[in-house]
Amino acid sequence: MGQRALPAPFLMKTYELVDDQTTNEVIGWNEGGTTFVVWKTDDFAKDLLPKYFKHNNFSSFVRQLNTYGFRKIVPDKWEFANENFKRGQKELLAQIRRRKTATSAPGAAKSAAGPSSPSNSGNDLGSTSMSSPDSKNAGSVDAPAARAQLTDLSDENRKLKRDNEMLTSELARAKRHCSELIAFLTNYVKVAPDQIDHIMRQESSGPTLSGLDGEIGSTGHNNGNYEEDNDNEIMKEENGEGLKLFGVWLKGDGKKRVREENLGFGGVHPKK
Repeated sequence: MGQRALPAPFLMKTYELVDDQTTNEVIGWNEGGTTFVVWKTDDFAKDLLPKYFKHNNFSSFVRQLNTYGFRKIVPDKWEFANENFKRGQKELLAQIRRRKTATSAPGAAKSAAGPSSPSNSGNDLGSTSMSSPDSKNAGSVDAPAARAQLTDLSDENRKLKRDNEMLTSELARAKRHCSELIAFLTNYVKVAPDQIDHIMRQESSGPTLSGLDGEIGSTGHNNGNYEEDNDNEIMKEENGEGLKLFGVWLKGDGKKRVREENLGFGGVHPKK
């Protein structure tokens, strides 16, 4: 019977640790000897825990106390009590029993007690320190994916820049061609700038140019060879030596010709 009543090794070591007079500045009994206080947690974890328990984790020590029914007395001090843990009454240690739900009890007690208990705060700190490496590992796993995404975005950005440069070049070339066409119309056909603007607006609004006195852009009857010019390009007539633009003969037999009628731009007859 006496053999079965031996206290747990953890309780024996804790009692010896608390009862050691040489460490009273770090850990010791209260004045009444009914509780014990850890005065200097850093020194306790660094110097005493490795000596008695072969580790330096203060949170682990607190969790172990919880499994044997020790309770926190005040929230602002690491003071623990158990009705069978008293100074000068070492025989009572045999009555302290480990909780049956030892593996789950610390977590349950920690969540139920809330943030007001320093012992629970110690547990929270311990669990946080254990979980933080996992968080770092998760971040490191995501890092390659982030780098790959950044590379894809950089490639896409370079492609968009190239496309933008090509579009800018195309626009500049189109503007240059338009300027050359306007200069040609002004110098050789003697078309006024406002008439050119009117022609361009008519062409952009539909496939034919209508509304002018000469029915520019409508189907003509010059030897059946008239063609619509939807793209505003200069056309050549194969049946003569002339050059025709928007249905107007620019050259032929030494003078400009029109289609058997008096065609003009905005009512103005082409000069001979």
